[in-house]
Amino acid sequence: MQMKKILFLFFYLFLSQTQCFSQTLYGTNNYVEYQVGNLPIVISVPHGGDLSPTSIPTRICNNPETVTDSFTIETAEQIKAALFLATGCYPHVIICNLKRTKLDCNRNLADGACDNSQAMTAWNEYHNFITMAQNAANSQYNNKILFVDLHGHGHTIQRIELGYLLSASDLELSETTLNSTAYINQSSIKNLVLNNRNNYTHTQLLRGPSSFGTLLTNLGFPAVPSQQIPYPGATASYFSGGYTTASHTCFDPTITTNGFQMELNYDGVRNSNSNRILFADKFKNAVLEYLNTHTNVVLGNCASLSTDENKEPELIFYPNPVNDVLNLSYIQEMNVVKVYNLVGQELLSKKVNSSTAQIDISNFANGTYFIQVTTETAMKTFRVIKR
Repeated sequence: MQMKKILFLFFYLFLSQTQCFSQTLYGTNNYVEYQVGNLPIVISVPHGGDLSPTSIPTRICNNPETVTDSFTIETAEQIKAALFLATGCYPHVIICNLKRTKLDCNRNLADGACDNSQAMTAWNEYHNFITMAQNAANSQYNNKILFVDLHGHGHTIQRIELGYLLSASDLELSETTLNSTAYINQSSIKNLVLNNRNNYTHTQLLRGPSSFGTLLTNLGFPAVPSQQIPYPGATASYFSGGYTTASHTCFDPTITTNGFQMELNYDGVRNSNSNRILFADKFKNAVLEYLNTHTNVVLGNCASLSTDENKEPELIFYPNPVNDVLNLSYIQEMNVVKVYNLVGQELLSKKVNSSTAQIDISNFANGTYFIQVTTETAMKTFRVIKR
């Protein structure tokens, strides 16, 4: 009876705090996940997964690319945390947890899943989650949302590549040509060209002073196209956008959403936790300014659309699911962090005396755990999944 009371208490504490955190929906076998948000921002991460079930064979059809985009899931989690710290709201985040050797969600179904039924199910769930997220965000924000398909590249030049479904040679064309109907119709930001609050042209939105690439470059992360780097160059490698961008942006005439594929370089962006935190913070500034400049979107239940660093955020924890180290950040100094299993047994207790903490649960079995954070004035309890 006492154990039941403890278990009930932890579930009650968890439920009482869930309004502070985003809900996560999982596909079959947790191969894909959708972290539900409430910002006009949808982020997909197709190539960062590490699950490699033996029931899904290694892809060999149609000369597949199987390289993992290292630390892109971790970068998306940092972006989510940075946006929450600034706004009190979350982006929508869709993640493929399968290793790219098993499934490529940025290819068509035949090439991405190679006719394996489990992979096909995961592929469909991944793209259905993107559609679900976009529909929810568009309904809330009157079709003024931004979609970012997040990748990592291994090209020699260490800069961010933004793919609008225009080739490297297309980006070298004159303003007059790029502003023509033919090239606007090829673009993944076509609807933004047709309806932005300052009446910027297609070229200005691609590489003008308020383009996304220019905003990132101004914040210390060189990007192409931008005012500083208007096109990749004839001999430089460049990703212009793939299946997901073409299928989930207004390049498809049946879809209203504007967006692009964002390829992150490794050095200085993805290669360490501190660099990922720094990039996420600057990305947050850029995306909020981009939305405010071009759409004047008004956030629903968030505090405001701003980059004000003086707001008091709630408790942040990431990543979830977690493989090894869980990161915590809170507005108050935390005294003790404890980990409990589903039957209320205390598995770990760590004195912190800081507003940030890292909890190593790498030796725990896969499953669900409750994390309890105690401060001088409060106690927060939330659930994480160890995988």
